[in-house]
Amino acid sequence: MPHIKAEQLQEGMVALGDVKNIDQMLLIPAGTVLTARHLNILRAWGVSEVEVVAGEGVPEPVDPMATLPPEVLAQLGEDLRARFFDWDDANLASVEVFRLMVQRQARRQSGA
Repeated sequence: MPHIKAEQLQEGMVALGDVKNIDQMLLIPAGTVLTARHLNILRAWGVSEVEVVAGEGVPEPVDPMATLPPEVLAQLGEDLRARFFDWDDANLASVEVFRLMVQRQARRQSGA
C-alpha cells in the first residue's frame, strides 16, 4: 500500500494502519476516513507520511530509479562507489546499503 507524504494527503483517503506520533501515542486509528480535522492533527504533530488504502485519488508510488535514464543511474553508482574505500560486492549488507543510497540519490535527482 502506498505511503503518502502528509502534504499530499486528501480528505476521503483511508488510513491503512494506526497513525502514531514519535512517542507512539495514537493519533488516528486504522481504517479512519481522513477529514480536514485529521489532516490538521497530522500537521500539528509533524507526521511526515501516512500509509493509506490504495484506491481512487491515491497516487501510485513512482519508482525514482525507473524515471532516470540508465546512463544517469550508472553515473550515480560510479559516483557513490568512488566515495567508499575497498567496496565489497560480496557482502549482502553492503550491497543493500549501496542500493538504498543509489535510490536516494535517484529520488533527489528526479525531484520525488
